[in-house]
Amino acid sequence: MAVKQRATRLIQIVAGALACSAMFLTGCAERKILTGAAVPHEKITERSVQAEILGNSAEVWFVKPGTDNIELVKVSRKLAGQNKLEAALSELLRGPTGEEEAQGLASEIPKGTILLGVRPLDEDYEIDLSRRFNSGGGEASMQTRMEQLKRTVASVAGDKKVFLNVEGKRLVAAAEGLEVQQPINF
Repeated sequence: MAVKQRATRLIQIVAGALACSAMFLTGCAERKILTGAAVPHEKITERSVQAEILGNSAEVWFVKPGTDNIELVKVSRKLAGQNKLEAALSELLRGPTGEEEAQGLASEIPKGTILLGVRPLDEDYEIDLSRRFNSGGGEASMQTRMEQLKRTVASVAGDKKVFLNVEGKRLVAAAEGLEVQQPINF
């Protein structure tokens, strides 16, 4: 009987390991994360991808890697919800759709970055992201993800200032030693 229990347990362990591997590999295929290493910031170009615009929409910015540069690309996204800023940020953090990925779009914002909140400050806003936003990738990657965030926020915030917090603390310097100008959209 003990041999049968061990065999059953071994099968459960192997099945669990295979399931974890499948989830990990599926997660890797969902969204590309660029390292941005050795890509000079001045080699970033810009272009627009047209999408159907219905009702409440915003410009959400992604990247398309080139041979010598990273191109910033805006896509129009239909927004759901009352808070347009929160909805636009959620779309940005969700990343490119499958169709957009097929066109070569990606995001420098690390997968797993979570929007912890959007809070009004008198006439301005404060956004709070998880610490994953500020991790890894190098200087060029951090500059590019800040530019993606800045442009997406600017598309919906109008003349309101938007301040960036990470895990509840105002971000004044990125992990790579870059100074972060606050508010981020001015």
